Amino acid sequence: MTEAGARQVHYRLRGEVAGSSRAYALHPGENWVGSVAGNAIVLPVRGVSRRHALLTLEPEGLTLEDMGSRNGTLVKGVRVQRTRLRAGDEIRVGPVRLRLEEVEPEDTAIAITVRSDAPVHGLAADDTTATPIEEAGRVGLRLLEAVIARVCARPEPDLQGLVALLSRELGASSMCIFEARKGDPVAIATSGVLPDLSRHRRFVELLRGAAASGHAVRATSLEGDVPLTCAIGAGAGPDRLGVVVAGDLKGRGREVEAVLRVLVVLCQRLRPEALAPAPSPRAEAPDLAFPEGYVPGSSPAMRSLYGQMRALMQGDLPVLLLGETGVGKEFLARILHDSSPRRKGPFVAINCAAIPAELLEAEMFGIGKGIATGVAERRGKFQMAEGGTLLLDEIGDMPLELQAKLLRALQEKEVQPVGGAPVAVNIRIVTATNSDLNRRMEEGRFRRDLYFRVAGFALHVPPLRERREDVPVLVESFLRAFTGETGKAVRGITVKALRALTEYPWPGNVRELEHEVRRLVYLCPEGQAIDSTMISLQVLADPHEGGLKPALDTLELAKNVQALERRLI
Repeated sequence: MTEAGARQVHYRLRGEVAGSSRAYALHPGENWVGSVAGNAIVLPVRGVSRRHALLTLEPEGLTLEDMGSRNGTLVKGVRVQRTRLRAGDEIRVGPVRLRLEEVEPEDTAIAITVRSDAPVHGLAADDTTATPIEEAGRVGLRLLEAVIARVCARPEPDLQGLVALLSRELGASSMCIFEARKGDPVAIATSGVLPDLSRHRRFVELLRGAAASGHAVRATSLEGDVPLTCAIGAGAGPDRLGVVVAGDLKGRGREVEAVLRVLVVLCQRLRPEALAPAPSPRAEAPDLAFPEGYVPGSSPAMRSLYGQMRALMQGDLPVLLLGETGVGKEFLARILHDSSPRRKGPFVAINCAAIPAELLEAEMFGIGKGIATGVAERRGKFQMAEGGTLLLDEIGDMPLELQAKLLRALQEKEVQPVGGAPVAVNIRIVTATNSDLNRRMEEGRFRRDLYFRVAGFALHVPPLRERREDVPVLVESFLRAFTGETGKAVRGITVKALRALTEYPWPGNVRELEHEVRRLVYLCPEGQAIDSTMISLQVLADPHEGGLKPALDTLELAKNVQALERRLI
């Protein structure tokens, strides 16, 4: 048996077309290449014939046939009429040079879809790199198996995140895991805005019939105002679980139904304790005010942090934010301010490491009137923050002589501008550092008495490697922001690329992740998806254990479903 016959092989062509980097996925069967709409691969370039060549992908391999084009088709520099292709071959279609690449299925499946109204420049109407429906179904199942492996390995599975991920992968407008109580569905985890299930006659009939029989039931494309596809597990009373997907699945109903069957078995395996969905950070901390641009985390580490912050909202207890560079300490200081009674006052920040020592005192405390000829009176950051909150960032780098003056200001609640008289201040102090203050105190580089003044409560901000569950939502937020910034239409990011971003330890934390996603958006060809070949070599070269396991890719869909169900029961 040939290599292609032994396993499903995925290919794409990559090259520069009309000045833009492009990639084209090859689908099983015929892939026509030409200059006009209607071809699977549209190359709108002079010198490419209307129907230039035909690529045929079969279990036995991939063949290329020139269709009598005027300028011919070359493979590795040799003009051909018909030939078998291998990964790495360079193909020349008229003036266009393309390289054939073998691609893993997970590098064609979209993990996060970015919807953009931005126009796709330079693409013909039929130009596409989408995975065909039947292949997308198999990829979706492989994704589900990988997610199951990850979820089952975690002590507190995040069903809310799982539903959101699968809803995107399955192309559903909304999705819900529910519990049947007296014949009525009670949502456990949802994604999107679900229609009123109690008004969907066919769904209610199905649910009641399932309750009466106690058997597992499934249904595809239940008719109604919004078509539904669902799976309901066996059982009775509150132990009865189901999953429902709303929306037009464009012929994928049977495949989606198969995925839902496995998901129901997963949910039944996890109940009862593990079925409590991860609460929304906004629901768990309803009084916290998240500023624009901040992406709340839903990981256990961040939910714990938000809980501590809620306890600190009232009053003026000094808060010390401890965390590595790039974890978002200034955002958290802003949240504390915006959530406190001082929110109507100013929020002022100063970086103690960014200002030379000889200028820092004037920046903090201001300059008095008449100190010298030509030197104007100026308020310092303490006075600017009157009635609000002052963030002293990187306080661990403050010179010792200035630490003594800061300590006095905090004790006396007044500051003394350079060359001026004392001025009373009414502010809340929040400090932040990525330094080990305990070590600095031992070395005599940070005053112990100042530490106890600024660390009324120390908040430890977790690094991104300790909250990997938050990476996908951060990536999605950055994708939307930067596609809006560039006006570029990007389809999204593939499963393999997202896994690489999730597994990388991110020493620069959220700031480094943001930089990488920005780079990927700029690098990604117009109208295409970010795949693993675009990820920085530094990220790809530092894989960590514990990511998604490779999925089965040689079994038929039905066999996969049955095998997964047996594993989970």
